Amino acid sequence: MIEPTDPVLLFDEDGRMFILHDPAVADELIDSVDELVEGYDGHGRPVRAFGEPGQVSLAVVAMEAHGEELRTRVARYYSIFAARHPTRIPPREANLVAFIRAVADDWIEE
Repeated sequence: MIEPTDPVLLFDEDGRMFILHDPAVADELIDSVDELVEGYDGHGRPVRAFGEPGQVSLAVVAMEAHGEELRTRVARYYSIFAARHPTRIPPREANLVAFIRAVADDWIEE
């Protein structure tokens, strides 16, 4: 298994986004693999949670970046959850790694 590169952007079934700056502590922050629907590491590669409750880990599940899917998820998050913050728009960096870092730096805690 390949460990994800930080930051990891995680999404639940409602589209909420969570930022994990240290994938090694996933078990401390994620109670169950069912909490997450989708995730991407710092290179835009898809990430999945696995393991038993209290022992959840993250792993990269494909080596190619899924940039368009990630950008779509982030845009959805901003349109729903960041909409009440009128100055908030998704970062516009063209480079995927720079985009992911900008999203992690701009994250709005709900």
